[in-house]
Amino acid sequence: MAVNSMTFQQSATLLNDVLEQITGKKSLAAVDESEFVSVATTLLQTGYDQLNTAVQEVIGRSIWVSRAYDPIYPTIMMDEEKWGGITRKVTTLDGEFIDDEGYPLTDGTSIDPFLIQKKKNVQFNFYGGNTKEMLVTTPEEQLNTAFHGSGEFGSFMAAQATQLQNQLKQKIEAESRIVVNNMIGAAINADGDRVMHVLTEYQAATGNTTITAANYLSEAEFVPFAKWLYGALTTKKRFLAERSTKYHAQINTYAGVSLTKPILRHTSEQFLRIFMLSEFMDQVNSSALSGIYNQDLLSIGRYESVNFWQNIDAPSTVSVTANELQADGTCAAGTPVVSDIVLGCLFDVEALGITVKAESVRSIYNPRGRYFNNWYNWIVRWFNDQTENFIVLLLD
Repeated sequence: MAVNSMTFQQSATLLNDVLEQITGKKSLAAVDESEFVSVATTLLQTGYDQLNTAVQEVIGRSIWVSRAYDPIYPTIMMDEEKWGGITRKVTTLDGEFIDDEGYPLTDGTSIDPFLIQKKKNVQFNFYGGNTKEMLVTTPEEQLNTAFHGSGEFGSFMAAQATQLQNQLKQKIEAESRIVVNNMIGAAINADGDRVMHVLTEYQAATGNTTITAANYLSEAEFVPFAKWLYGALTTKKRFLAERSTKYHAQINTYAGVSLTKPILRHTSEQFLRIFMLSEFMDQVNSSALSGIYNQDLLSIGRYESVNFWQNIDAPSTVSVTANELQADGTCAAGTPVVSDIVLGCLFDVEALGITVKAESVRSIYNPRGRYFNNWYNWIVRWFNDQTENFIVLLLD
Protein backbone atom coordinates (compact mmCIF):
# COMPACT_ATOMS: atom_id res chain seq x y z
CA MET A 1 0.00 0.00 0.00
CA ALA A 2 1.67 3.18 -1.21
CA VAL A 3 0.75 5.39 1.72
CA ASN A 4 2.68 3.09 4.01
CA SER A 5 5.78 3.11 1.82
CA MET A 6 8.61 5.59 1.38
CA THR A 7 6.90 7.12 -1.66
CA PHE A 8 4.62 10.13 -1.91
CA GLN A 9 1.08 9.68 -3.21
CA GLN A 10 -0.42 11.99 -5.80
CA SER A 11 -3.56 13.10 -3.95
CA ALA A 12 -4.98 15.84 -6.17
CA THR A 13 -7.76 13.62 -7.59
CA LEU A 14 -8.93 12.51 -4.15
CA LEU A 15 -8.72 16.05 -2.77
CA ASN A 16 -10.68 17.51 -5.69
CA ASP A 17 -13.35 14.81 -5.27
CA VAL A 18 -13.74 15.62 -1.57
CA LEU A 19 -13.86 19.36 -2.28
CA GLU A 20 -16.66 18.83 -4.82
CA GLN A 21 -18.67 16.94 -2.21
CA ILE A 22 -17.96 19.57 0.46
CA THR A 23 -19.14 22.44 -1.75
CA GLY A 24 -22.23 20.62 -3.03
CA LYS A 25 -20.99 20.44 -6.62
CA LYS A 26 -21.15 16.66 -6.45
CA SER A 27 -23.60 14.34 -4.71
CA LEU A 28 -22.49 12.02 -1.94
CA ALA A 29 -20.15 9.33 -3.25
CA ALA A 30 -17.93 6.74 -1.64
CA VAL A 31 -14.36 7.89 -1.02
CA ASP A 32 -11.51 5.37 -1.04
CA GLU A 33 -9.04 6.74 1.51
CA SER A 34 -7.14 3.51 1.99
CA GLU A 35 -4.27 4.63 -0.26
CA PHE A 36 -3.83 8.06 1.30
CA VAL A 37 -4.23 8.10 5.07
CA SER A 38 -0.95 7.07 6.90
CA VAL A 39 -4.30 5.26 8.05
CA ALA A 40 -23.95 34.06 -10.08
CA THR A 41 -22.92 33.78 -13.58
CA THR A 42 -19.49 33.71 -15.13
CA LEU A 43 -17.75 36.88 -16.20
CA LEU A 44 -18.60 38.45 -19.54
CA GLN A 45 -16.95 36.69 -22.44
CA THR A 46 -17.30 39.49 -24.99
CA GLY A 47 -14.22 41.60 -25.56
CA TYR A 48 -12.10 39.63 -23.16
CA ASP A 49 -8.35 40.24 -23.10
CA GLN A 50 -5.47 37.97 -22.21
CA LEU A 51 -6.04 38.41 -18.47
CA ASN A 52 -6.76 34.86 -17.31
CA THR A 53 -9.13 34.54 -20.34
CA ALA A 54 -12.08 35.60 -18.16
CA VAL A 55 -11.96 39.34 -17.27
CA GLN A 56 -13.68 41.63 -19.78
CA GLU A 57 -12.24 44.91 -21.01
CA VAL A 58 -13.03 47.94 -18.86
CA ILE A 59 -16.67 49.03 -19.06
CA GLY A 60 -17.10 51.21 -15.99
CA ARG A 61 -16.85 50.51 -12.31
CA SER A 62 -15.21 47.22 -11.29
CA ILE A 63 -16.01 45.20 -8.18
CA TRP A 64 -13.40 42.72 -7.02
CA VAL A 65 -14.75 39.84 -4.94
CA SER A 66 -12.33 39.38 -2.05
CA ARG A 67 -14.21 38.18 1.02
CA ALA A 68 -11.91 36.16 3.27
CA TYR A 69 -13.06 32.68 4.25
CA ASP A 70 -12.74 31.56 7.86
CA PRO A 71 -12.50 27.75 8.04
CA ILE A 72 -15.51 26.15 9.73
CA TYR A 73 -14.36 22.55 10.05
CA PRO A 74 -12.25 22.06 13.20
CA THR A 75 -8.53 22.00 12.49
CA ILE A 76 -6.45 18.92 13.21
CA MET A 77 -3.14 20.37 12.04
CA MET A 78 -0.12 19.13 13.95
CA ASP A 79 3.46 20.37 14.23
CA GLU A 80 5.38 20.59 10.98
CA GLU A 81 7.92 17.91 10.15
CA LYS A 82 11.08 18.71 8.24
CA TRP A 83 13.52 15.87 8.79
CA GLY A 84 13.27 12.26 7.69
CA GLY A 85 10.75 10.27 5.70
CA ILE A 86 9.58 8.20 8.67
CA THR A 87 7.94 9.22 11.92
CA ARG A 88 8.08 6.63 14.67
CA LYS A 89 5.94 6.35 17.79
CA VAL A 90 7.16 4.02 20.51
CA THR A 91 4.83 2.53 23.13
CA THR A 92 6.18 0.70 26.18
CA LEU A 93 4.04 -2.22 27.31
CA ASP A 94 3.40 -3.07 30.95
CA GLY A 95 5.63 -5.60 32.69
CA GLU A 96 4.62 -8.37 35.10
CA PHE A 97 4.52 -8.00 38.87
CA ILE A 98 6.36 -10.83 40.66
CA ASP A 99 6.32 -12.17 44.20
CA ASP A 100 8.54 -10.42 46.77
CA GLU A 101 11.20 -13.00 47.63
CA GLY A 102 12.24 -10.99 50.69
CA TYR A 103 9.21 -12.27 52.62
CA PRO A 104 9.84 -14.56 54.31
CA LEU A 105 13.61 -15.01 54.47
CA THR A 106 14.68 -18.62 55.03
CA ASP A 107 17.98 -19.69 56.55
CA GLY A 108 20.27 -21.60 54.20
CA THR A 109 18.73 -20.19 51.01
CA SER A 110 19.69 -17.35 48.68
CA ILE A 111 17.77 -14.83 46.62
CA ASP A 112 18.83 -14.15 43.03
CA PRO A 113 19.11 -10.36 42.52
CA PHE A 114 20.04 -10.75 38.85
CA LEU A 115 16.74 -11.85 37.36
CA ILE A 116 16.08 -10.33 33.93
CA GLN A 117 12.77 -8.76 32.94
CA LYS A 118 13.24 -6.36 30.04
CA LYS A 119 10.70 -3.74 29.06
CA LYS A 120 8.75 -4.58 25.92
CA ASN A 121 8.40 -1.78 23.38
CA VAL A 122 6.24 -1.55 20.28
CA GLN A 123 7.20 0.91 17.54
CA PHE A 124 4.59 2.23 15.12
CA ASN A 125 5.85 3.94 11.97
CA PHE A 126 4.24 6.57 9.76
CA TYR A 127 5.56 6.66 6.20
CA GLY A 128 5.22 8.74 3.07
CA GLY A 129 2.91 11.61 2.34
CA ASN A 130 0.49 13.02 -0.19
CA THR A 131 1.55 15.50 -2.86
CA LYS A 132 -0.35 18.06 -4.86
CA GLU A 133 0.35 21.28 -6.72
CA MET A 134 -1.45 24.35 -8.03
CA LEU A 135 -0.56 26.63 -10.93
CA VAL A 136 -1.41 30.34 -11.14
CA THR A 137 -0.58 32.13 -14.40
CA THR A 138 -0.31 35.95 -14.54
CA PRO A 139 -0.05 37.61 -18.00
CA GLU A 140 2.31 40.60 -18.21
CA GLU A 141 0.06 42.76 -20.37
CA GLN A 142 -2.87 42.89 -17.95
CA LEU A 143 -2.74 46.65 -17.52
CA ASN A 144 -3.19 47.36 -21.21
CA THR A 145 -6.90 46.62 -21.63
CA ALA A 146 -8.49 45.36 -18.44
CA PHE A 147 -7.79 48.09 -15.87
CA HIS A 148 -7.95 51.85 -15.53
CA GLY A 149 -4.56 51.92 -13.89
CA SER A 150 -2.15 50.37 -11.46
CA GLY A 151 -4.43 50.95 -8.47
CA GLU A 152 -7.22 48.91 -10.00
CA PHE A 153 -4.74 46.25 -11.04
CA GLY A 154 -3.50 46.09 -7.45
CA SER A 155 -7.06 45.62 -6.21
CA PHE A 156 -7.56 42.77 -8.66
CA MET A 157 -4.34 41.06 -7.58
CA ALA A 158 -5.34 41.46 -3.92
CA ALA A 159 -8.68 39.80 -4.70
CA GLN A 160 -6.86 36.95 -6.43
CA ALA A 161 -4.59 36.51 -3.43
CA THR A 162 -7.61 36.39 -1.09
CA GLN A 163 -9.28 33.79 -3.31
CA LEU A 164 -6.14 31.67 -3.30
CA GLN A 165 -5.94 31.82 0.49
CA ASN A 166 -9.61 30.85 0.72
CA GLN A 167 -8.99 27.85 -1.53
CA LEU A 168 -5.97 26.78 0.52
CA LYS A 169 -8.00 27.03 3.73
CA GLN A 170 -10.71 24.85 2.22
CA LYS A 171 -8.03 22.40 1.07
CA ILE A 172 -7.03 21.95 4.70
CA GLU A 173 -10.69 21.46 5.62
CA ALA A 174 -11.01 18.74 2.97
CA GLU A 175 -7.87 17.01 4.23
CA SER A 176 -9.21 17.15 7.78
CA ARG A 177 -12.44 15.46 6.70
CA ILE A 178 -10.47 12.73 4.96
CA VAL A 179 -8.45 12.00 8.10
CA VAL A 180 -11.42 12.03 10.51
CA ASN A 181 -13.64 9.99 8.19
CA ASN A 182 -10.94 7.34 7.78
CA MET A 183 -10.89 6.93 11.56
CA ILE A 184 -14.70 6.81 11.67
CA GLY A 185 -14.77 4.10 9.01
CA ALA A 186 -12.16 2.01 10.80
CA ALA A 187 -13.99 2.33 14.13
CA ILE A 188 -17.34 1.34 12.60
CA ASN A 189 -15.80 -1.78 11.08
CA ALA A 190 -14.18 -2.68 14.40
CA ASP A 191 -17.37 -1.92 16.39
CA GLY A 192 -17.18 -3.04 20.04
CA ASP A 193 -15.97 -0.37 22.45
CA ARG A 194 -15.00 1.92 19.59
CA VAL A 195 -18.66 2.53 18.67
CA MET A 196 -21.39 3.98 20.89
CA HIS A 197 -24.81 2.91 19.58
CA VAL A 198 -26.68 5.67 21.36
CA LEU A 199 -30.30 4.60 20.77
CA THR A 200 -29.55 0.98 21.68
CA GLU A 201 -27.78 2.02 24.87
CA TYR A 202 -30.55 4.50 25.72
CA GLN A 203 -33.20 1.80 25.34
CA ALA A 204 -31.20 -0.60 27.51
CA ALA A 205 -30.63 2.00 30.22
CA THR A 206 -34.16 3.42 30.38
CA GLY A 207 -36.43 0.67 29.11
CA ASN A 208 -37.78 3.01 26.45
CA THR A 209 -38.76 0.87 23.47
CA THR A 210 -40.63 3.52 21.48
CA ILE A 211 -37.74 5.73 20.42
CA THR A 212 -36.30 5.20 16.93
CA ALA A 213 -34.04 7.05 14.51
CA ALA A 214 -37.23 8.22 12.77
CA ASN A 215 -38.97 9.76 15.81
CA TYR A 216 -36.17 10.70 18.22
CA LEU A 217 -36.64 14.42 17.42
CA SER A 218 -40.31 14.34 18.47
CA GLU A 219 -41.31 16.42 21.48
CA ALA A 220 -42.07 13.36 23.58
CA GLU A 221 -38.79 11.59 22.87
CA PHE A 222 -36.04 14.13 22.28
CA VAL A 223 -35.68 15.98 25.57
CA PRO A 224 -35.28 12.91 27.81
CA PHE A 225 -33.05 11.28 25.19
CA ALA A 226 -30.77 14.32 24.91
CA LYS A 227 -30.46 14.61 28.69
CA TRP A 228 -29.55 10.93 28.96
CA LEU A 229 -26.99 11.27 26.14
CA TYR A 230 -25.27 14.18 27.86
CA GLY A 231 -24.97 12.11 31.01
CA ALA A 232 -23.74 9.07 29.07
CA LEU A 233 -21.08 11.14 27.29
CA THR A 234 -19.87 12.54 30.61
CA THR A 235 -19.51 8.98 31.88
CA LYS A 236 -17.72 7.95 28.69
CA LYS A 237 -15.26 10.81 29.15
CA ARG A 238 -14.48 9.52 32.64
CA PHE A 239 -13.89 6.01 31.29
CA LEU A 240 -11.59 7.35 28.57
CA ALA A 241 -9.42 8.87 31.28
CA GLU A 242 -8.90 5.41 32.77
CA ARG A 243 -5.84 3.50 31.57
CA SER A 244 -7.34 0.50 29.81
CA THR A 245 -7.42 -1.72 26.72
CA LYS A 246 -10.78 -0.31 25.63
CA TYR A 247 -11.67 2.21 22.92
CA HIS A 248 -8.70 1.55 20.61
CA ALA A 249 -7.19 -1.08 18.32
CA GLN A 250 -4.82 -3.78 19.56
CA ILE A 251 -2.14 -5.84 17.86
CA ASN A 252 -1.29 -9.40 18.88
CA THR A 253 2.10 -9.77 17.22
CA TYR A 254 5.10 -7.49 16.83
CA ALA A 255 8.05 -8.28 14.56
CA GLY A 256 6.72 -11.82 14.24
CA VAL A 257 6.58 -12.40 18.01
CA SER A 258 3.32 -12.81 19.93
CA LEU A 259 2.62 -10.07 22.44
CA THR A 260 1.71 -11.14 25.96
CA LYS A 261 0.64 -7.67 27.07
CA PRO A 262 -1.93 -5.36 25.44
CA ILE A 263 -1.52 -1.68 24.60
CA LEU A 264 -2.99 0.48 27.36
CA ARG A 265 -4.17 4.02 26.64
CA HIS A 266 -5.75 6.80 28.67
CA THR A 267 -7.16 10.14 27.55
CA SER A 268 -7.61 12.74 30.26
CA GLU A 269 -9.83 15.70 29.50
CA GLN A 270 -7.03 18.04 28.43
CA PHE A 271 -6.10 15.58 25.67
CA LEU A 272 -9.69 14.82 24.62
CA ARG A 273 -11.34 16.29 21.55
CA ILE A 274 -15.05 16.01 20.77
CA PHE A 275 -16.57 16.62 17.34
CA MET A 276 -20.38 16.75 17.22
CA LEU A 277 -22.75 17.12 14.28
CA SER A 278 -24.02 20.70 14.46
CA GLU A 279 -27.59 19.98 13.33
CA PHE A 280 -27.98 17.57 16.27
CA MET A 281 -26.39 19.97 18.77
CA ASP A 282 -28.61 22.80 17.48
CA GLN A 283 -31.64 20.69 18.40
CA VAL A 284 -30.15 19.96 21.82
CA ASN A 285 -29.51 23.64 22.50
CA SER A 286 -32.92 24.81 21.31
CA SER A 287 -35.04 21.99 22.74
CA ALA A 288 -33.35 20.20 25.61
CA LEU A 289 -31.31 23.03 27.12
CA SER A 290 -33.56 26.02 26.46
CA GLY A 291 -35.75 25.35 29.50
CA ILE A 292 -32.91 24.61 31.91
CA TYR A 293 -31.90 27.42 34.24
CA ASN A 294 -28.42 26.15 35.14
CA GLN A 295 -27.10 24.69 31.90
CA ASP A 296 -23.66 24.07 33.41
CA LEU A 297 -25.16 21.05 35.15
CA LEU A 298 -26.10 19.56 31.78
CA SER A 299 -23.04 19.87 29.59
CA ILE A 300 -20.58 17.64 27.78
CA GLY A 301 -17.89 20.29 28.15
CA ARG A 302 -15.89 21.74 25.31
CA TYR A 303 -16.77 20.35 21.89
CA GLU A 304 -16.38 21.45 18.28
CA SER A 305 -19.23 21.54 15.77
CA VAL A 306 -19.09 19.82 12.40
CA ASN A 307 -21.72 20.96 9.88
CA PHE A 308 -21.30 17.78 7.83
CA TRP A 309 -18.84 14.93 7.73
CA GLN A 310 -18.37 14.43 4.00
CA ASN A 311 -21.06 15.98 1.81
CA ILE A 312 -23.00 19.19 2.42
CA ASP A 313 -26.21 17.55 1.13
CA ALA A 314 -25.91 14.56 3.50
CA PRO A 315 -24.60 15.98 6.79
CA SER A 316 -24.68 12.81 8.91
CA THR A 317 -23.32 10.43 6.26
CA VAL A 318 -19.86 8.93 5.87
CA SER A 319 -19.04 6.72 2.89
CA VAL A 320 -15.42 5.56 2.89
CA THR A 321 -13.06 2.68 2.42
CA ALA A 322 -10.71 3.14 5.36
CA ASN A 323 -7.07 2.21 5.78
CA GLU A 324 -7.17 0.02 8.90
CA LEU A 325 -4.63 -1.35 11.36
CA GLN A 326 -4.54 -5.15 11.37
CA ALA A 327 -3.87 -7.45 14.33
CA ASP A 328 -0.38 -8.25 13.02
CA GLY A 329 0.59 -4.56 12.92
CA THR A 330 0.17 -4.12 9.17
CA CYS A 331 -2.39 -1.93 7.41
CA ALA A 332 -4.98 -2.87 4.81
CA ALA A 333 -8.09 -1.49 3.16
CA GLY A 334 -11.16 -2.30 5.23
CA THR A 335 -14.67 -3.18 4.20
CA PRO A 336 -16.39 -0.17 2.56
CA VAL A 337 -18.50 1.72 5.11
CA VAL A 338 -21.68 3.67 4.40
CA SER A 339 -23.32 5.15 7.50
CA ASP A 340 -25.89 7.95 7.53
CA ILE A 341 -26.26 8.10 11.32
CA VAL A 342 -22.93 9.56 12.51
CA LEU A 343 -23.57 11.98 15.38
CA GLY A 344 -20.04 12.64 16.57
CA CYS A 345 -16.78 11.27 17.84
CA LEU A 346 -14.57 11.47 20.92
CA PHE A 347 -10.85 10.95 20.46
CA ASP A 348 -7.38 11.44 21.86
CA VAL A 349 -5.50 14.40 20.40
CA GLU A 350 -2.79 12.00 19.21
CA ALA A 351 -5.20 9.69 17.38
CA LEU A 352 -5.21 11.62 14.11
CA GLY A 353 -3.89 14.70 12.41
CA ILE A 354 -2.23 16.40 9.47
CA THR A 355 1.43 17.36 9.24
CA VAL A 356 2.90 19.52 6.50
CA LYS A 357 6.23 18.02 5.49
CA ALA A 358 7.00 20.61 2.82
CA GLU A 359 5.32 23.50 1.06
CA SER A 360 6.74 25.97 -1.41
CA VAL A 361 5.93 28.45 -4.17
CA ARG A 362 8.25 29.00 -7.11
CA SER A 363 7.91 31.48 -9.98
CA ILE A 364 9.11 31.38 -13.56
CA TYR A 365 8.77 33.95 -16.38
CA ASN A 366 8.10 32.94 -19.97
CA PRO A 367 9.72 35.65 -22.14
CA ARG A 368 8.08 34.44 -25.33
CA GLY A 369 4.58 34.19 -23.86
CA ARG A 370 5.14 37.21 -21.58
CA TYR A 371 3.54 35.68 -18.51
CA PHE A 372 4.53 34.49 -15.04
CA ASN A 373 3.74 31.06 -13.62
CA ASN A 374 3.57 30.56 -9.87
CA TRP A 375 3.81 26.89 -8.87
CA TYR A 376 2.49 25.98 -5.42
CA ASN A 377 3.56 22.57 -4.09
CA TRP A 378 2.72 20.62 -0.95
CA ILE A 379 3.77 17.36 0.67
CA VAL A 380 1.34 16.57 3.49
CA ARG A 381 0.93 13.51 5.69
CA TRP A 382 -2.57 12.52 6.79
CA PHE A 383 -2.28 10.12 9.69
CA ASN A 384 -4.34 7.91 11.99
CA ASP A 385 -3.00 6.14 15.07
CA GLN A 386 -5.72 3.59 15.66
CA THR A 387 -4.07 2.41 18.89
CA GLU A 388 -5.15 5.72 20.45
CA ASN A 389 -8.62 6.14 21.93
CA PHE A 390 -11.41 6.93 19.46
CA ILE A 391 -15.19 6.47 19.84
CA VAL A 392 -17.74 7.19 17.13
CA LEU A 393 -21.37 7.93 18.07
CA LEU A 394 -24.02 6.32 15.89
CA LEU A 395 -27.75 7.03 16.04
CA ASP A 396 -28.86 3.40 16.15
